[in-house]
Order: sequence, then structure tokens, then C-alpha cells
Amino acid sequence: MTTENQAVVTTKLATKLSKQVGIISIDYAPVNALSQAVRAGLVNALDALENNDDVKVIIICCEGRTFIAGADIKEFGKPPTTPFLPDVVNRIEACTKPVIASMFGTSLGGGFEVALACHYRVSLNQAKVGLPEVNLGLIPGAGGTQRLMRIVGPGQALDMITSGKHVIASKFVDTGLFDLLVDSELEKNTLTFAESLITNEKLTPIRVGEREVDSTGFDWAQAKVSVAKKARGKQAPLVAFDVLEKTQKLSIKDGMAYEREQFLILRDSEQSAALRHAFSAEKQAAKLSIDAQPAKVEFVGIIGGGNMGSGIATAFLSSGFKVQLIEQTSDALAAGLERIQNNFIGNVKRGRMSQQQVDGYLANLIGDVDYQTLAECDLILEAVFEDIEVKKELFNKVEQVCKANAVLATNTSYLDINDIANTMKRPEQLVGLHFFSPANIMKLLEVVQADKTSDAVIATAMSIGKKLRKTSVLVGVCFGFAGNRMYTRYGREVQQMLLEGASVEQIDTALTGWGMAMGPLAVQDLSGIDIGHNARSAQPFPKHDKGYFRAAATMVSAGRLGRKTSAGFYQYNEGKKKSAPEVETLLREKASELSIEQREFSAEEIVHRALFALIAEGLALLKAGIVQRVSDIDVIWLHGYGFPRYKGGPMFQAKQMGEQVVAEKLGELRAEFGEELWPEYIAGSL
Repeated sequence: MTTENQAVVTTKLATKLSKQVGIISIDYAPVNALSQAVRAGLVNALDALENNDDVKVIIICCEGRTFIAGADIKEFGKPPTTPFLPDVVNRIEACTKPVIASMFGTSLGGGFEVALACHYRVSLNQAKVGLPEVNLGLIPGAGGTQRLMRIVGPGQALDMITSGKHVIASKFVDTGLFDLLVDSELEKNTLTFAESLITNEKLTPIRVGEREVDSTGFDWAQAKVSVAKKARGKQAPLVAFDVLEKTQKLSIKDGMAYEREQFLILRDSEQSAALRHAFSAEKQAAKLSIDAQPAKVEFVGIIGGGNMGSGIATAFLSSGFKVQLIEQTSDALAAGLERIQNNFIGNVKRGRMSQQQVDGYLANLIGDVDYQTLAECDLILEAVFEDIEVKKELFNKVEQVCKANAVLATNTSYLDINDIANTMKRPEQLVGLHFFSPANIMKLLEVVQADKTSDAVIATAMSIGKKLRKTSVLVGVCFGFAGNRMYTRYGREVQQMLLEGASVEQIDTALTGWGMAMGPLAVQDLSGIDIGHNARSAQPFPKHDKGYFRAAATMVSAGRLGRKTSAGFYQYNEGKKKSAPEVETLLREKASELSIEQREFSAEEIVHRALFALIAEGLALLKAGIVQRVSDIDVIWLHGYGFPRYKGGPMFQAKQMGEQVVAEKLGELRAEFGEELWPEYIAGSL
């Protein structure tokens, strides 16, 4: 007998009519991952069937919903145990009897490497294959680079390995990757294929490792430029290219040895640690400590059809929800419906959706100006102007028409949800669903729990985020919640460095050079400098911080609001960004007015100050209980603010430095700039 956590690998003879076919069946829910027990079971089963004189052909298949989906995440970070995967796949390929992989679902990473080592592959057309190791800062480490290149050639192999994308099986027609592709009845068709090998006496294994790589006409130099451009700072894609190029003329044994050597180097790298941390943090963020069942949500009311509301509506429609859009006037409603339609038109043009899909989604969209039409909605979400009195009045109207168990949600970015809830009859039904713009594209969703929000509503909100294919993080109430509060602190430090003498371009170049997706000042120009300025102006400026966002206020006073006025921290000519010397003059004058002495900055100092601003505010959020766990902060910054995934997040960076270094650096900043801005590190926070 096996325990719940052990894999089940069994062998059997196919049928009374096909006793010459041996079947190895893997049954390890939920995705037949390659645990130690599965690896050992595969080797033992293969030995047994190879030594059975009655068996002529062997099939490897899986129970459940997929062929082997990859490594076992329960073994991540643990010392590897025998049999090692490279030894398993080599054992499969070395088998003296033909071995067939029967593939369906998603065959990824090590699972795909197992299939590549088999002598034949039979698959459903809609199955997917891939080598996604680069997403964890790795390369395939069990022959994936070697065998895939030998089958499909270096170009297609390089694209799959360096992108990490999943590819549908039907895309590989005529490549030799699959020996048989079928629409249905995989088990029956695989067995028929096995029987045909016996009938036709094709019993000599065809080993991929014995083939040579055909790189005729392939331009390695041009491919390297392309890979480097797409890698954007990530090491693994470049290492994958190096492995393929250097091993193209080597034997499978020598090629796998070099592949494994580079795999182990990457496994011990900081980038891989960061990417594995990100993967784990996302899994953790989805877990709740509450014991409540989510309510069923199918019909969603969205109040407000502006850019944010229309983006949110697009996201819900794309995930199969029925949507009722509400606006104040018929003209505003028409404009909102048109925005939603344009979002879908853009998706069709980019090939993300078919017109048939879009027609189906839009069939679930209705609009009105009458709040009474929200009466049957399971969820009602507002995306109106950021004015707390407007939102209070809105929910007063909603509560008069909605059903008793409807979830009520606000998309506010900054406002106090508790203040809104305190004016409601059913405050326990109110939750924050803070989407990031554009809502139909951005993956992050902050689920904001107010003081009176019920556990059932929280469970429902997190479930909704999952159905929307968002990365959802539960946070508490404070100004800006977790993400925007940290972004404000980050922005404050950037703005302060402007007053202290760092130039606009120097700051953006330093931070993008470090890995940020965009420079913070270019981002402000894009979003509109006045947007953040107006939100901050609703709160009293801190008395201890004389330079608090004075750079942004100076831009607003000068009418430089960003791209929309063709002038912000940069100048814009027909959309093209260039430096603006007059901005440096304005900032220098403001610094003099505030008695802030200007000096030279290095790129390292700019990154140091900006990163530690994030770390300090993250620690403050954790201390205040706004986030459940320190890794949630990293998830927010990875998905909402362009923090480089291969650096793990600001709190991962802090952990890599270690508590002693973080405490020392915060102490130095506190001594120089004051304890109000730079808190003392509390031992054990990381």
C-alpha cells in the first residue's frame, strides 16, 4: 500500500489480445509530477517489462488529467535524491524494447524530457508541451536541450527553451516530434500504434540521442542577438543559447554533461533563487487563513464606464461573467460600451482572441442608466471618480436595490474603505477590489479587507480573482493600501533625490539599468503627474518632510503634467521623449527655496536609496498588519509595478542582504535623514 503522498507507478499487460504490450501507468495526483517515488517507479517498471520475454513494446501513460506535468514542487529547495532525472531518461532511451509516450494534458519540463527520451510519442492534438525552466532561472537539465534540438532543429528548440512557452501539439505536424497525433481515444490509438510496431516487426528502438543535429542554414550569431534582446537581464535564456550552440556537434553523452553542468550553476544562482521565490510567493499569496466558502458569482454589475471601469468589464467578460454596465447618462453609457468593444477589437487584432470568442463575450454585456437593473447582480463593483462622498452616496443607492447577499466592491486606489463602510447598512458585504490599469491586462488584484468585511466575502473576492486569472493578494486598509503606499514612499525618495541634485535621466537610467521595467519619472509622465499630486493633496503633507513631492508639485504648477501636455519631467515631441533642461532649472530653484543642498549622485546610490525606501515601507506594512506575509509584498511589486521578476521583489532583495546588513543600512539612512522617514529595523522581520 502507498500513503497519500506517495506516487503510484504500476505495470500491466495491455489486453488478452495484446499481451505483448506492457503498460507503465503513473497515478500521482494532481499532475503526475516527477517525485522521487515516480522516478524510482519508472525505472523499476521499465526493468520489469524489459526482462519480461513476452513483452515486445512498452507504453508509458498517466492517469488523471495530464501526462507528467514536470518536477514535484514539494521537492523544491530540498537535496536531490536518486534516481536523478538524467539517469531516468537515459535509462528509458537505452531500453532494448521500443518505449512509447502516450501524451495528453500538459507535458512540461522533466515530463517533456521523459517523453523526448521515449522512442515514439503519441499525443492528443490539443495537448501541450514545453520546457519552462527559464521561468525559474534554469535550463532543462535532463537532456531537454539535446534531444529537442536533434528532433526539431536548433531554431525551434531555441525558441521553446528560451521562451519557456507551452506549445500545442498540433503545431508540430511534420517536425518528427510526434509519431501520431489524434483527436480522441488516446489509449486506444496508442495501443493500436504499439500493436502495429509488433505486426510490422519494427522492434528496434529509434533513439533520439543517436541522431545528429541538423543546423544547416541556421544563423547562430543572429539568433544570439535575438535571444539577448528578449532576455532583458535574465541569465537562463543566454545560458540555454550557449548550451545549444556549444553542444550541437557533441555526442548525447557529452552534450548532456555540459547541459547538466550549466543547469547546476544556474540552480545555485541568485536569479534562480529569486524566480523560485516568486513562484512560491504567488502560491502562498493565494492561501487564506480563514475557513469560509466563496459564494457563486456569475452576474456582475459595474458602475462607471471610464477607462478603469471598461477595463474591469473587459476582464470579467473575458472570463465568462455576465456584466451589467451602469453609467449616469446615455451618452456616457454609449462611450463606456464603445471602450469595452474597442478593448476586444484590440485583442482580435493582436491575435489574442478570435472574433467568434469576442462575439460570445459581448453577448453577455448589457448597459443601462438605471440602478434598479443591478437587482439580480451577485457582485456590484464601483469604478467612479475618486471622491469619498461620491462613493458613499453611490453605495447608499446600491444598497436600496441590490439583493441581500450581493458582494459590494470598491475599486478605490487610496480612499479609506472603512469610512465608506461605516455609512452602509451592510458593511460586512463591502470589500476592496483594487485593479491596476489597464485592468484587462495587468495581473495584480489587491483584495482589500475592511474592518467589518466578512470572511465569506473575502473568500468570494479571492475566488473571483482566480477566475479572472489575476494574481490576488489580500491586504488591509491604509492610505494607498500596500502597493500604492509603497509606491508613494518609493516616489518620495526619487523626488527627494531630484531636489538633492540627481537628474531626471540619471534616476530613470539607473533604475532601468538595475532592472525596473520603466524609470519612475517616465512612469509619472505616462500616468499624469497631476493624478498622484491631487491624490496626495487630499492628505496633509508631513511636517517633518519639507521636500515631500515638491518636485511633482513644481511640475504641476508649471503646467507640466506629463505626456498629455507634451511636457512633464521630460519633453515630448510627437510622442518622442527627450530631456528638458528647463526642468533641471525649475528643480534647482525649488531646492534653493527649500534650502536643500545639491550634490553629485552615482547610479549605485540612486538604486540603493530607492530600493531601501521600498524595503523600509514594506517592513512598516508588515508591522502594521496590512499584509499577511512578507512575500506578499514581493508579489504585489512583481505584478503591479514592473519590479524585475529575476530579482525576486524588494523584500527578497532584503533577505538576500541579510538582517544585519539591512539593519546597518537603515541605521545609516536614519542617522542621515531622520527617524520619521527611516524606521529602525526590528529583528526577525524578514
